[in-house]
Amino acid sequence: MLKLSIIITLYKSEKYIAKCLDSVLDQDIPETDYEIVVVNDGSPDRSYDIALEYASRHSNIVALTHENKGLAGARNTGLDAAKAQYITFVDPDDYILTNSFAALLKQMDDENLDMLRMNYQMVNEDYQEIERPKVARLVDYSPCIMDGKEFLAERLGYGCYVWTYIYRMSVIKDNGIRFTQGIYFDDTDWLPRVLCVAKRVNTVDLKRYFYVQREGSLVNTSDMSSHFAKLDGMLRVVGILCGRKKEQESPVAADWYGRMISMMSLSVLDTVSSICFERRGEYIKQLKKLGVFPLKQPHTTRNLAVKVMLCNISADLYCFTIQHIRHIR
Repeated sequence: MLKLSIIITLYKSEKYIAKCLDSVLDQDIPETDYEIVVVNDGSPDRSYDIALEYASRHSNIVALTHENKGLAGARNTGLDAAKAQYITFVDPDDYILTNSFAALLKQMDDENLDMLRMNYQMVNEDYQEIERPKVARLVDYSPCIMDGKEFLAERLGYGCYVWTYIYRMSVIKDNGIRFTQGIYFDDTDWLPRVLCVAKRVNTVDLKRYFYVQREGSLVNTSDMSSHFAKLDGMLRVVGILCGRKKEQESPVAADWYGRMISMMSLSVLDTVSSICFERRGEYIKQLKKLGVFPLKQPHTTRNLAVKVMLCNISADLYCFTIQHIRHIR
């Protein structure tokens, strides 16, 4: 049986995919022990052609294509095709540290883990290191084997990045955990569900994944239509998280969902305040309809605690404050 399946989804990744593939090929495990499942999600550029060129030279690259289904649909296609004992995800614009997989897979085996989280480094498009946001820097990466629900409550934080983990394939497939299509931040829905069924989770505090910040990505774009798509997608995620919270039998898992709902709701209001302040009322109304208020206090910074307190006094006042701060800057 193959040891590892690496799932890479392609969409407008022509500039980056060669470096990504080079990084996952430049590893300290034999090519016969792992596969690279590349899923072309209807990309209009040469991303898939480049992947096919690599596949012609490397027998462990499986190149698949389908009509555009979005990131979640492409990841599901990759999961369906994957055949290894363990899986991991690599975004096509990111890359992996050279010769890093052998140690990670050995740790998975030696500690009988269901999931192993690795640390990561943010870089710009010139591959120069940049600092992570303060909330991300507060995440605890010290090693400690924990139950998945305990990890969710105490270690995950608010950065639900599926690509920072190696997973035992059977945990995902035996529990039928799929990515939800058509939402923004599909990681935020999928990763906690995996943690809720994982029994043994650990962390390695080594930066083995490099997260490239692209200027043209949906996260960083200045295009208004993209911002509104992001807002609608975020609202849908908040609704999904509210439903997941109600399903939780574990109090610690339900507590994390409550805090994550608060963080996502603040993000919605921050975005509304910066791009469509005059429409704040309709977004506040939708959040109220979802039952997110009062927001739970996050276990992070004093600044976030103050933001939650202000929002719970008045969401409208919170939007006024955020808009005013942005204006004077």
